[in-house]
Amino acid sequence: MIGSGKIPLAAAVALAVLLGIGPSGGGVVSGFHGDRVPLSHPEDPAPPPRPVEDPAPVVYLTFDDGPHPVYTPQVLEVLASYEIKATFFVVGDMVRRWPDAARQIVAEGHSIQSHAWNHDTLTEFDRREFIRDMNRTQTELLYATKTQATCLRPPYGATNSKVEKWANELGLTIELWDASGADWTDISAEGIARRVLRRVAPGSVVLLHDGGGPRSRTVSALDIIIPTLLEDGYRFGLLCRTNPLSVEPAVCAFSLAWPRGGLVAVTPCGTFNSVWPWREGPNPSS
Repeated sequence: MIGSGKIPLAAAVALAVLLGIGPSGGGVVSGFHGDRVPLSHPEDPAPPPRPVEDPAPVVYLTFDDGPHPVYTPQVLEVLASYEIKATFFVVGDMVRRWPDAARQIVAEGHSIQSHAWNHDTLTEFDRREFIRDMNRTQTELLYATKTQATCLRPPYGATNSKVEKWANELGLTIELWDASGADWTDISAEGIARRVLRRVAPGSVVLLHDGGGPRSRTVSALDIIIPTLLEDGYRFGLLCRTNPLSVEPAVCAFSLAWPRGGLVAVTPCGTFNSVWPWREGPNPSS
């Protein structure tokens, strides 16, 4: 700990500056808190075309704004009943609140990726704020799931050349969508399903939500969307790979240049919290 001989104060401050962490001075207002429904997403920004790897058309189910202690397990139960996989773009602070739900996503073979720390609009960040946000989210994923994201879905689909450049520097691929169920609006499960099915084409990325508000209609819509697409000959693919990291329970770790640099700094948990002041409560080994 700082001042106890384990990490000198000067070294800790230098490390914090290097990683772009510490109290935020940007004054950016958070766009997401707990179960409040987030602001509207843009109208289905088209992702880049994807190569067809086999004759069967592929669709990618994705879920944003979780994990949630109620709706994420319900979504996972439906996916398991059809033996398909999906990609979950999780909010870092929700992973901190509900780590068991995050662990269940990974344990059941799905892909877990970054949706930023607290659903802020990333285009309003400067570079330091962006790096700090990504590091916080990656660190929380490491604590909860022993994995780190390789993809980033910017909240609200808000991106620009700076966000794309900074994400690329951190080894993160920006992933958007082209078929949304608009399940953050007040429409029925049938309406969510109709909207998705009208927009799906081979290679489509479907946007749904397992957090950010009441999602029982989304869960019900899956029992319409999935069997319909299966009957139409679609298969379901994982949009992004998850980067697993092997970390002993008694050791805390954080990546200085994940995953491109492959450099992971490991330190005893007692020293870890002194340089990552936002992590409160017991260490993951306790």
